[in-house]
Amino acid sequence: GICASPYVDGDRAWYVSSRGVVVCLDTEGFHDGENDSPFVEEKVTDKDEADVVWELDMMKELKVSQHNMCSCSITGVGDLLFVNTANGVDEGHFTIPEEEAPSFICVNKNSGQVLWTDKSPGANILHGQWSSPAYGVFDGVAQVLFAGGDGYLYGFSAAGKDGKSELLWKFDCNPKKTLYTLTRATRNHLIAIPVVYDGLVYIAVGEDPEHGDGQGHLWCIDPTKRGDVSPTIVYNSKDPNTPIAHKRLQALDEKAGDFERENPNSAAVWHYIGEDPKVFETTMHRTMGTVAIKNDLLFVLDFGGLFHCVDAKTGKGHWTYDMFAESWGSPLIVEDHVYIGDTDGDICVFKLSAEMELLSEVSMPSSVVATPIVANDTMFIAVRNRIFAIQDGAKSEPVK
Repeated sequence: GICASPYVDGDRAWYVSSRGVVVCLDTEGFHDGENDSPFVEEKVTDKDEADVVWELDMMKELKVSQHNMCSCSITGVGDLLFVNTANGVDEGHFTIPEEEAPSFICVNKNSGQVLWTDKSPGANILHGQWSSPAYGVFDGVAQVLFAGGDGYLYGFSAAGKDGKSELLWKFDCNPKKTLYTLTRATRNHLIAIPVVYDGLVYIAVGEDPEHGDGQGHLWCIDPTKRGDVSPTIVYNSKDPNTPIAHKRLQALDEKAGDFERENPNSAAVWHYIGEDPKVFETTMHRTMGTVAIKNDLLFVLDFGGLFHCVDAKTGKGHWTYDMFAESWGSPLIVEDHVYIGDTDGDICVFKLSAEMELLSEVSMPSSVVATPIVANDTMFIAVRNRIFAIQDGAKSEPVK
């Protein structure tokens, strides 16, 4: 099925299919009596069929080999679309079939023309690449933020330069000694969407939830710096003054003579691993969830089922709440309430506060793995086999 959310602007909708095709559709379909170009080869043009405007097959045209599925949701700014291609390992989980294929692309939203590509993660992709890009303007510079399958967060000039990508900075979101394996890895890639808040960028590391909860890392990053802005830089004793190239599975191998130094150019503002990582209930675990922030309060739920409230300016933890079930979604903030769902099918509602206050807990008929959303005074919650629209004062028949 389709694992990406659509991006809609006017009478156009764009999405990435499960086969790695970027698709532009006419939201009016064939109800307007037109077959919009440039793509006019639809075999069926009944009014209940989709009117495809253009397609970009990333597997065919860009040689991308996606792992599991392409779940990137498109980010659009002006006439630009930004897409994570989902290039990754093969079914054996060891080999990257297309190391030279791009991981990040920029496309003209009107024509589907590829404007620039970047393959920075390349041979260092750990597993897959399932994050969606973010956009922000920092010190007057428009940036697109891509979370890589190598565990790095990348900041690019949104427009590119001379038809090519222009990398502004990169940040390794894992401690250098961490190791990637197929079981209980300590090195992780990034699945969450980077979040821009008050001139800073926030993201937490994650993994396929089937690989377990694991130690997590939540970062606050200054996007105005340039170059390698990771917290530390790795060297080797054979040439102690020259940084070594990043290594896929473990950036720092002490047995090989590697060591690290603090990076004077680090963009790390703060790093949160929980108030006490020795205690499960106060540990930040891996997550697929994107953080939500309001009034300098940051909220995120991890694979261990812990819901964290953190000071967005300092990284100090305010409180954690044990949901007793993992979550694959992200929190939603509406006014002074925070909503979060879990795989047990519970929706918890918290007060937006530095003090933990659980306002209510509602049981849905099956797992809530998506993030609730609100539009036009209505909350929409998707569970495994249906969608609920919830509105104050509304009445409906009981769910069977």
